Amino acid sequence: MKKITIIGAGLGGLTAGALLAKEGHSVTLLEQHNIVGGCATTFNRKGGFVCEVGLHEMDGVYSNPLIAEIFKKLEVYENIEFVKPNEFFKITTKNGVFKMPDGVESAKEALIARFPKEQKGIEGYFKLIQRLGEHLNRLQNLSWYHYLLFPFIFWEVILYRSKSVTEVLDKLIEDRELKLILNANVQYYNDSPDTLSFLLHSVAQYSYYKGGGYFIKGGSGRLSDYLAKVIKNSGGEVITNANVVACREHEVDYIHRGETKNIESDIVISNLSPKQTYSLYNVRYSETKTVGNALLSIYLGFSQNIKEVYGEGTYSNFIYDDIDSTRGFNDMMQKDILERGFAFMDYSQIDSGLTKSDSKSFGTICMIDHIEDWADLDDELYGQKKNELLASTVKKLEKYYPNISNLIEYAEVGTAKTVKRYIKTESGTAYGFKPTPKEFFRVPKTKSDRVNDLYFVGQWVIAGGFSPSIISGHICAKYL
Repeated sequence: MKKITIIGAGLGGLTAGALLAKEGHSVTLLEQHNIVGGCATTFNRKGGFVCEVGLHEMDGVYSNPLIAEIFKKLEVYENIEFVKPNEFFKITTKNGVFKMPDGVESAKEALIARFPKEQKGIEGYFKLIQRLGEHLNRLQNLSWYHYLLFPFIFWEVILYRSKSVTEVLDKLIEDRELKLILNANVQYYNDSPDTLSFLLHSVAQYSYYKGGGYFIKGGSGRLSDYLAKVIKNSGGEVITNANVVACREHEVDYIHRGETKNIESDIVISNLSPKQTYSLYNVRYSETKTVGNALLSIYLGFSQNIKEVYGEGTYSNFIYDDIDSTRGFNDMMQKDILERGFAFMDYSQIDSGLTKSDSKSFGTICMIDHIEDWADLDDELYGQKKNELLASTVKKLEKYYPNISNLIEYAEVGTAKTVKRYIKTESGTAYGFKPTPKEFFRVPKTKSDRVNDLYFVGQWVIAGGFSPSIISGHICAKYL
C-alpha cells in the first residue's frame, strides 16, 4: 500500500484517486475550492435552478472501451444516469439550418442529401476519421513491443500527425458551408479549425458519431461527487478548501481553515498544470506549449418550460447565421466577443434534472472566450461589458425563440476570469494545452522527469474535456 496525495479534484485527480483508493492505497485528495470537480460541477441559484458549468455532451460513455472499463470498475453506471439527446447538433449558417443526426450512416445520409455533389468527399471523410479514431483508441492500450512496430501498424497516424483540420478538409471537400458544418462544434476543442489537430478532431468527432453524446442527469457535479464518494468509502480522504502552498519531494504543505499542515507521501499526483506544479516545488520550469482557449457561459433560468412554449427542438444549437464558411468563422473569432456566434444548449429538450420543477427550464449560451477579452477592465467596466454581452446575445437568440427574454427569470455570465477565479487554471482555460498538430499527438506526460514520484493527471496530459481527463487518471493509476 502506498500513501498518495493528490493536488486538485478535477476529473483526472478524482478518477486516479478513486481507482487507487479501491486498490487499497491510502489516498488524500486536496482541493482549493469548496467543492470538487473543477469544471465538472454545478451550482444552485434561487428559483430552483441547477447551473451546469462544464458538460454539454460527453463522448465515449458506452462506446469507448477504456471509459467503459473505468466506469465498470468504479460502478459509475449503477450510480450515475446518462441522458442521450435525439441528435448530435443543429447548426444555423447564413445559408440556412442543418440538423446533424446521431450515427455515422445517418450523418452521412443527411450530409449527402444536403450536398450531393460532395458525396465522394463526405464518404472519404467518414472513412478517414473512423480509421484514425480506431487507431488512436488502440494506442491507449499498446504493449511495449507494439512501439517497435508503430511505423508499420500506425503509418496513417504518422501521415496525419502534422495536419490541421483545415488542411485535410480542403483536400477532401470543396463546399465552404459543408466544411463549416463538419466543424460546427469546434469550440469543444479549440478556437479555430486552422490550428486544430486533425488527429484530435478525428478521434473526438468519430466518437460522437459512433456512440453519441451524453449528458449527466442532474449535472456533471453528480459524477464528480460520486468519484469523491468512492475515494472516501474506500478509506481515503477528500479535503476541500485546502490550498496547497509548497511541495518538496514526498511532502505537501497546505493551508486548511487557517492552519498550515504537512503531508508526507510516497506519491504525489498533480491535477494542476506543469507550470503551476513545478512552481510549488520551486523547480525552474519554462512552458513551451501554448495554453488553450477558455469558454464563456451565459446561464439562463426560464420561468416556463421552453419546450412546451416553442415545441420540440434540438438540444445543442450552434448559431453562426452571419457566416457560411470556416474562413468566416476564423474572421468572427478575431472580432470583439460581442460579435461572435454561439451555441445554445436547450436543456428542456432532455431529461436534464437541472430544475426543481418541470414547469421551469434551464439553458446555457456558450462561446469561445479568451481572458484577454476582459483585460484592463475595472470591476465597473467588467460588469458593464458582461451585461452588454448578455443583452446582445439574448437579442440574437430571440430571432429563433421569439420573446424568450420575457421568460428569463435568472441570468448570469461566467467568463474566462470567472473560471480562473474558481478553479485557478492558467488563462481560465478548461482545455489544457492548445491541441495543435504540433502539440497534440505526443506520449502522455504522466510521470515527472524533474521530481521523483510526482505524476500528472487532468487536462494537461492528453487533451481537454471529460473523456481525456478521466482517461488520464486511469493512465496514472496504471503507473502505480
